Amino acid sequence: MTKNKKAIGVGIAAFVTGLNKLSNILYSGSDFLNPYIEKVDKIESNNRIEMDDDGYYSVIKGDDTPFKVMQITDLHIGGGYLSRHEDLKALSMVKSAINRVKPDIVVITGDLACSKAHLSFSRNNLNSFRIVTTMLENMGVPYAITFGNHDADKKTMFERRGLTDYLVSRKRSLFAITKETKVITGYSNYLVKLRNSDGKINSVLYMLDSNEYTHRHAIKTYDYIHDDQVTWYKESVDRLNKENGKLVPSHMFFHIPIIEYKDAWDDLSNKKSHTKYFYGTMDEKISPSKIHSKIFDAVLAKKSTKAIFCGHDHLNDFSVEYKGVRLTYGQSADCILYSKNLMEHKGVTVLKIDKDGQFSITPKKCK
Repeated sequence: MTKNKKAIGVGIAAFVTGLNKLSNILYSGSDFLNPYIEKVDKIESNNRIEMDDDGYYSVIKGDDTPFKVMQITDLHIGGGYLSRHEDLKALSMVKSAINRVKPDIVVITGDLACSKAHLSFSRNNLNSFRIVTTMLENMGVPYAITFGNHDADKKTMFERRGLTDYLVSRKRSLFAITKETKVITGYSNYLVKLRNSDGKINSVLYMLDSNEYTHRHAIKTYDYIHDDQVTWYKESVDRLNKENGKLVPSHMFFHIPIIEYKDAWDDLSNKKSHTKYFYGTMDEKISPSKIHSKIFDAVLAKKSTKAIFCGHDHLNDFSVEYKGVRLTYGQSADCILYSKNLMEHKGVTVLKIDKDGQFSITPKKCK
């Protein structure tokens, strides 16, 4: 009887030890990708990064070549042992694209992380952010990140506040928190100034948090860009115009599309004259919030923002001009969710801005 009790005790101890190990793996994530992200080629650049008095960063061009802003979206890095091969595939596509384009700035428009236990065996979404940002840091590329609806899911370890604190601490991160943005909805609301080699402002990149999910009037839907965020955008445009004595051109980045993407595609399909097609397809339903944001109305009123970029819908990669504003879906880099095997939709998007503020947008397929 004593031997049986002893054996049962040993078995229980082993079972508990096993559970603890599994729990540690689940909540710490995997370091499988560390060797890969540590051995990447550095992109040489003579650009400078400075924080201005208003608390936002400026990227100052070291020569008179155009700025190259690379949009990456919906990476969905699991950060765990189960997702190691999918994560490696996504990272290798991004690394290859950066080496080919050599961007001045990388902008990630949400859903960098997808820390779901059944897909990655990790709930540590911060580990996903660590993996991606460490690779970008080692490549020497400045980066700006806006949050998507998957970056801080209910069962992940870190909320957006924790992810924000981490991003602010990174050397090449352009993520900024100011007294104005501390009190508005969301966390990834900030701007980045692009300056020519003489220090004069070229244009501005506005990052907006499209938030996650919301209930309103008993309707559950994706969240939207709220009125206080719109007010911050309008006041920022007015302030920068006044400081620089001119209308400063800008571009805008967020995750969840606004309803105007659907309106634009519908108008295009109906051959309306105020919509112009550039490239791409709509291969899945456009999924904006059911609550209408006023951000596009503000863009039209202020006449500063020339182009808007989003992600979220992995199979949509079109770019159209609607009411004088270019609306572009970034190509997904997802290798773990529903578009994981559809290489025709995988890629990055390059926004090129010359020293006079003229711009072009080009999709780059991943290899």
